Amino acid sequence: MADCGDTIHAIATYLGVKCSKITYDGPERIPVMKGKTGTRKGFLTIVKHLVRAAEKQRLIGEIPEEKAVVDQWLEYKVCHIDRCPSDKDKLTILKDLDNYLKDKVYFLHHRLCLIDIVLYYTFQPTFAELTFYDKQKYMHLSRWFDNVQQTATIRQSIPLVTFSKTQLYTASAH
Repeated sequence: MADCGDTIHAIATYLGVKCSKITYDGPERIPVMKGKTGTRKGFLTIVKHLVRAAEKQRLIGEIPEEKAVVDQWLEYKVCHIDRCPSDKDKLTILKDLDNYLKDKVYFLHHRLCLIDIVLYYTFQPTFAELTFYDKQKYMHLSRWFDNVQQTATIRQSIPLVTFSKTQLYTASAH
């Protein structure tokens, strides 16, 4: 999965705002960004600051319920995805996210939000390494990922990950 600092810089580039150098604090490697307006510590604090600096608050939710969903997923990323101890746990996370996206286009129902952008950058290295078989196993997550990567301003210079439009494996192959 992507490094936290790389994810922050990619988000800043997408938003069109400047991002200071990211350093890490303590054994937990908590990201820290020092700038002219002060020091921001923690992934959530930094990315939400970047969204506000870009004046794109819609990405973090318009109503309290949407803001809570975005905050919960950002917290999930920091507490579970970033601290994933093994490949087996990573596969469990992919399965859980696939199940969540079963009836949704994006993480905030049918609207792109900050968590979609954050998780795209987080999972891009993982999806680039998945086989077609694995991508098919996580069909809903793969659909979501492919949908997000089609936005050139989000993808930036990252190469497209290839997905098959036809089913390659039958249920008996799983």
